[in-house]
Amino acid sequence: MSIYAKVKTGIPGLDSIVSGGLKQGRSIVVSGSPGSGKTTFGLQFLHVGAKDFDEPGVFITLAQNVEDIKNDCKSYGWDFNNLISKDKILMIDARPFKLNDQSIGKDDSLYRGEQIPFEHLTKLILNSIKRIDAKRIVIDSITVLEMQYSDAFYIRQGLQGLVQALENYGVTSILLSEVISENQISPEWFVSSGVIQLRHTRKQDTMERSIQVIKLRGVRHSDQIHLVELNDEGLRVMHPRFAP
Repeated sequence: MSIYAKVKTGIPGLDSIVSGGLKQGRSIVVSGSPGSGKTTFGLQFLHVGAKDFDEPGVFITLAQNVEDIKNDCKSYGWDFNNLISKDKILMIDARPFKLNDQSIGKDDSLYRGEQIPFEHLTKLILNSIKRIDAKRIVIDSITVLEMQYSDAFYIRQGLQGLVQALENYGVTSILLSEVISENQISPEWFVSSGVIQLRHTRKQDTMERSIQVIKLRGVRHSDQIHLVELNDEGLRVMHPRFAP
């Protein structure tokens, strides 16, 4: 297998099951149900990249208020305000709908009536990359865009354009994706270079988190299901679970 530049995820235990790191400049979907740890995964990836590896990052939120996200991160000891002040992190609120004065209105800065808003999001991200010379990108979540459209062709076309633009810039991207149905494969799985699935399932009288690498093009990886621990420092991937 050819040598490639590796990007450390910063998530303990994960790099060892993906041959030392993700492939630089590729887009990876991190998919999971609510509570599985998707947002924590993305923020941990950005925080460690900016703090320990001098790789600036951009967090694009399509679902949650930026201030709430930063406050939530304090429970893990992640000081995003400090990294933002040093131009190591950008956090962009790109929610298509925002709550203002008890009413929900469309954000005209991002959506201006075009049929496919992926182009606007792509431009916003590329401008953000240029501002801080970003190496890592996280979008939370790509599902918010997809749910606005019923035409599968437009969704696939928009996602393909977004992924190609990011990979052309050489940034390593994490696209967070919400699992709508276990029996339905999301369109972003087809256009991305990799898929990592997080699960949060009931096991007897407790809830259990786990992770599985479904695909990583050009990277040798474990296909085992690994338990995931969420502690006061973030996510940690444990030893593989061999028994069901």
